[in-house]
Amino acid sequence: MKKGYSIVEILIVIAIMAILAGGILSAYRFIAKENVQRHLVAKQESDVSVLINQLLKDIESAGFGIDVDTLTDYTTLTAGTLQFPSLASREEKWSGCWAVLNNDSLTIKSKNFMGQDCEFPSGWYIVLDSLSKKNLCPATLDYLCNDLTGMSGLVFYATTEDDYKYPQSFMVKYNLSSTNLPKECAQGTYNVVKTLGTSGYSGYQANQPIISCVFPDGFKVRAGIQSGSTINYQDTVSSSDIQNGNLKLFRICLIMQIGARQDTPSTQPQWSADCGGGPTIDSTWWNNTGRWYRWKVIEQDIALRNYQ
Repeated sequence: MKKGYSIVEILIVIAIMAILAGGILSAYRFIAKENVQRHLVAKQESDVSVLINQLLKDIESAGFGIDVDTLTDYTTLTAGTLQFPSLASREEKWSGCWAVLNNDSLTIKSKNFMGQDCEFPSGWYIVLDSLSKKNLCPATLDYLCNDLTGMSGLVFYATTEDDYKYPQSFMVKYNLSSTNLPKECAQGTYNVVKTLGTSGYSGYQANQPIISCVFPDGFKVRAGIQSGSTINYQDTVSSSDIQNGNLKLFRICLIMQIGARQDTPSTQPQWSADCGGGPTIDSTWWNNTGRWYRWKVIEQDIALRNYQ
């Protein structure tokens, strides 16, 4: 006589299958979560490269087309804030264009910020003496030139806007701000924001987010000052450093979040001695928030060719 399965045996089999199914589902969810996290981290790593390259490009243009006196008076460096003048900052069509001007004759030497061969349309320019780097444009026109007749020197495209002032409309500032922080950023982090122009002048654009999810106290710029054959990093820059051509570079020190909140704690990020060490980390914030995120430390030197 054949004997069938008892209800107990059937229930045991169902229980075992349920356990196996639960384990498979749990493993699938874990793998899917890890896969999403890896893709997110990879995307953010790529985004970081793009953002950092833009930041480096902007800062590399510091001092472009600017006379020596304005460089000295308007380049400032304080904790978490960098400010400098640059004619390439506006990113109009012909921003970044320059030429050699000799008695009305232009010898064009450059391309615009998009890599196109430069043209010199009707507009406003800065003309610098080739040796002294003094501005040859008249004070009556806010030190901008719209007529290059009879002039010689290095000529730089500024703008087609009639109401822009020099240098106020061509100032660039970077600093930290907690305004409009994206929701994926850890609590207590910041944006690095860019401001174009000076408040009260035409062309002023305040607090444009450039890089988000920046570690608290995680953005610093240091000045590389030449002393003999060595470069010393400082937190400030003096007028004499600029006048004597000793300001050789800016060092960008940045710590930013990569990926979403994770289940395993991370180690505290640190800068090298060239960035002055640090940053200062609040222990309560780190234990409750910071250590549950992944952080990328970026240190990059940017040569300041326009200050030499």
